[in-house]
Amino acid sequence: MKKKRIDTNPEPDAPLTDNPFEALSGEMPEGLPKGSSSPQPSAADRTPAPPWSVERTRKGGWPVRFEKRAGNKAVTIIDRISGDAKALLTALKKHCGAGGTVREGSIELQGDHRERVQAFLDNTTHK
Repeated sequence: MKKKRIDTNPEPDAPLTDNPFEALSGEMPEGLPKGSSSPQPSAADRTPAPPWSVERTRKGGWPVRFEKRAGNKAVTIIDRISGDAKALLTALKKHCGAGGTVREGSIELQGDHRERVQAFLDNTTHK
């Protein structure tokens, strides 16, 4: 069974007359060569700075240390955090696949994740 459609064109071969983009078909503005669009910002310019920062140690390393606690519990600790420590904790938990908490201005991650945390800080810090 064929669907009945209503013909919206007054003449079957006539082109559409109401084109909302007709005014845009004019000349390109001066200063832009034909065929190019406006310059796009680079990826580094579009990426916003993180809401946190971690200050390096005097020797230039990251303030990441490892502790063994009671009951053979391993903990990775990140110190010298300024800004939003909870945002950094969320990113590190996702990156390392571990639990953690913010305690006394430092972050504690469950397990030994020193290498992953240092790699993460190297890739996300723009200093």
